Amino acid sequence: MRSYDEYCPIAMGAEVLGDRWTPLVIRELMCGSERFSDIHRGVPRMSRSLLAQRLKHLERAGIIERREPGPTYHLTEAGRDLEPVVWGLGDWANHWVLGDPVKEQYDGGHVMWRVRQRIVVEELPPRRIVVRFDFPAATTRRRVWLLLDQAGSSVCARDEGFDVDLHVTADIATFMRVWAGRTTWREAMDDEQIVVEGPGELVRSFTRWFALSPFATR
Repeated sequence: MRSYDEYCPIAMGAEVLGDRWTPLVIRELMCGSERFSDIHRGVPRMSRSLLAQRLKHLERAGIIERREPGPTYHLTEAGRDLEPVVWGLGDWANHWVLGDPVKEQYDGGHVMWRVRQRIVVEELPPRRIVVRFDFPAATTRRRVWLLLDQAGSSVCARDEGFDVDLHVTADIATFMRVWAGRTTWREAMDDEQIVVEGPGELVRSFTRWFALSPFATR
């Protein structure tokens, strides 16, 4: 990591945060990911070797700490103080840059990883629910399984053999627009851009299980 060699807080802060991928690694830690594999699932286009380098860089900078056994990674006090900075960057981009998703961003696995981080646990049924999502227009991960459980939910990229309770077929662009707060569940479902099939009581409660992107209401 090259230094700007400037005695300036902005320059010195950019040395920590200005590298490609680093803000997204911090985002994953802010969103609750602790294990290397979970952090990597949040930044799937980043190589594992580069992620390992970035984690070491952030550890040396005092932004994160590595804990054993595991290992797991956690924000330090200095790292937690960065949260308003990272959210502020997102707020700015949400207002000035974010538009509708484009084909290169149609990754079914990644969007479901983001959704998993915003599950409303208290709205989930008392038993485990398995939802299969089909995104026919996705460029990556057209089929994803979401295992919803009050004790902890997970995303599966392949069929693990569980019985499916709900089947969701969605235009991925519309699904991403719902997640971003740019349209509503009702509008998408009325237009049949998102179709949920299964037992009536689960279909009716489905949309209550998920909060939207944190930037949808900011």
